[in-house]
Amino acid sequence: MVTNKCNCDCDFCFWKYHIQEEELTLPEIQKLYGQAKKEGFMNSILWGGEPLLRQDFTEIAKASYDNGMYTKMATNGWYLTENHEFGNYVDLMFVSIDAIGEKHDVIRGNRWGLYDRAINGIEFFKKHYPKMRIYICATVSTVNDAQSITDIAKLCKDLDILLYLTINKSYQDFTEWSGIDKLKKLERDEEQLAELAKHIKSLKHAGYPIRNSDYFLDYLIEKKNYYECHWPQVAMVIYSNGDVLRCTDRQPVPSLNVKNMDLGDIIKSEEFIGIANKCKDCKMACVGNYALDASGLWRFDWDAIKSIAKIAIT
Repeated sequence: MVTNKCNCDCDFCFWKYHIQEEELTLPEIQKLYGQAKKEGFMNSILWGGEPLLRQDFTEIAKASYDNGMYTKMATNGWYLTENHEFGNYVDLMFVSIDAIGEKHDVIRGNRWGLYDRAINGIEFFKKHYPKMRIYICATVSTVNDAQSITDIAKLCKDLDILLYLTINKSYQDFTEWSGIDKLKKLERDEEQLAELAKHIKSLKHAGYPIRNSDYFLDYLIEKKNYYECHWPQVAMVIYSNGDVLRCTDRQPVPSLNVKNMDLGDIIKSEEFIGIANKCKDCKMACVGNYALDASGLWRFDWDAIKSIAKIAIT
């Protein structure tokens, strides 16, 4: 996370209740990527908040790219045509779109014009940065439905880009964050998620460019809850102020901060290892299929292996 400041106000956002005024400086981020390369990290995703609010975002992306990372970023699309030079250093871009037209603007906190700016930005990047892979990232919650998902899938097919869906599902109580848990009101129950997953899978098999794995969709359809999460042994999240994220409750861990500790020392520390082990009891708190797919590798689950391979090469 390069910043948790944002120009939108989405009700389903987990991160806006922990605004950090202090952010890592560009030299601190550059140093961090040097350490990440040394520790063998190969992928990086830059996100927020809205990362393009940082005027030095291009330099941040360059630091990731120059240290050998497959560099990704996530944006709401508002600033794409204004601050586009980062496209020279980003391999894959996620643009958030949850519905078509003004309905999307409403979902994103009445940010009028956001949908049009995002679409214009996507078309700009397709023209000027043709090697970049572009995804629309849609959040599945009670504010959109099967028809909305179908419409977005058609949009992606028309634009010749990819679609990835995240699930607004946390298995957590966020009342302590904001005084009211708006997030829970936006979550679909397991039965509703199962029906939507069936619909998404049918769209995928009908040829729409959906990149969620069948392994993940089947997990939702069959309402399973067996998997043991190993994601912290694959990846880690760092808050904009340098704190490591404890992903089971999305809380920062100030004692593990990259400004004060070398990244290698952090991942070898007893505290971080304890956090990683605790994650084994977590069920889909990170709302995406990458953690589920990767965790299947620990069981040598062939379906998980096939899912990861297919996503990697398509």
